[in-house]
Amino acid sequence: MHTTATVRTRGRRLAARAPAPGPALPLALIGESTAARRAREALDRPGAAPLLILAEDGLDPADAARYVHERFRAAEPFIHVDCARQDGEAIEAALLGGRTRTGGGDLEALGPGSAVAAARRGTLFLENVGELPAAVQRRLARLLRDGEARVGGRDRVRLSARVIASAHPGLQADARDGRFRADLLRRLGTAPALLPPLRLRPEDLPAMARRVAEDVSAASGTPVAAFTQPALTVLAALPWTGNVAELRSTLGRVLRDVAGALVRQEDVLHLLPIAPFQGSAARVKPMLSLREARERFERDYIAAVLEQHDWRMSDAARTLGIERANLHRKMRQLGIARSAPAERGRP
Repeated sequence: MHTTATVRTRGRRLAARAPAPGPALPLALIGESTAARRAREALDRPGAAPLLILAEDGLDPADAARYVHERFRAAEPFIHVDCARQDGEAIEAALLGGRTRTGGGDLEALGPGSAVAAARRGTLFLENVGELPAAVQRRLARLLRDGEARVGGRDRVRLSARVIASAHPGLQADARDGRFRADLLRRLGTAPALLPPLRLRPEDLPAMARRVAEDVSAASGTPVAAFTQPALTVLAALPWTGNVAELRSTLGRVLRDVAGALVRQEDVLHLLPIAPFQGSAARVKPMLSLREARERFERDYIAAVLEQHDWRMSDAARTLGIERANLHRKMRQLGIARSAPAERGRP
C-alpha cells in the first residue's frame, strides 16, 4: 500500500506519494554479519553489467536473482533458465534458439523464441551456468562480448537484458583448470556476489529464524512464534550444511508443532539426533531422554564457546548472552572444567 505525505511548494499544498517499498530480502541475505552485508552490497549495484552469483547448495540463488530484478527492472520480463535441467541440444535451443549460423559481421544469430530474445530489457537468469556445454559457453561468451546479435534473420539487435548467472563457488577453479571458459567467466562479472553459507555466520541465525517464523505465520494465518534465547543459541550452534533449505525445513516442522506459541530449546533439540559440534568428545545418542540431551548439548556448547575464547570468562559469557556469574554456575552444574594443556593436545 502506498502512503501519502503532504508537502508545501510556493504556498500550495501538494500530495506527494511516498515511494513503494522495495522487494523483501531473500532469506539468505538477512543478517548483519560482514558476509551478509557484503553479499547485499554486491547485489545492490545498479546498472546493466552482467552479475555472477556464487552459492552453495541450499542457498537458492534464484531468490537473489529475482530480488535484483525486482529492485531494478521489475516492469520487464524475468526469464529463468536452469542450465542443468536439459541436455546440450535442448539447452541451446531454449537459450539461443537452436544451432544457427553466425550472423553477418560475425554476430551470433538467435532464434526468435530464444530466452535471450524473450528477456528483452528485463533480466535473463542463468542458473547453474557452469553446466552449460562447451559450444553454448562459446556462443554466450561471444554474445556478451558483442552486446548484440541478429534475431530471426533480421538486422542486428542490441541485447538490452541484464544477464545474471549463478554457479557453485567451485566455478572459478573450473575456469583455472579449463573445465569452464575463462573468457565467459570474466564477462559474467569480475566481482561475483557470494551468498555466504550459514555455518560462517551464526550471528545471523536469530534474525533468519524470526523471518522464517513470519513467513510461516503469513502462510498459515497463525500468530508469529517467538524464540527463547536458549532456542536461538541452539540454532546458531548448528552447522546447517543444507543452508537456507535445511533451515526452512527444520524450522517449518518446529513451528508447526508450537502453532504460533513460544519456541523453546527442547522444541529444537528433539529434532536433532546428535550434537552438532565437529570434534566434540561427547555425542548425543538418539536414545537419551530430552533432559539428558539438553544437558549434553549445553555442556558441549558452553565448552566449545569457552575454548573459542581461550577460556576468557567475560568474553565467553558475552557470546552466550549470560552474566559471568551465571556462566560459573552453569559450569559447576554441568561439570565443565578446563583441562590441562597436555590433555588439550597442546605442546
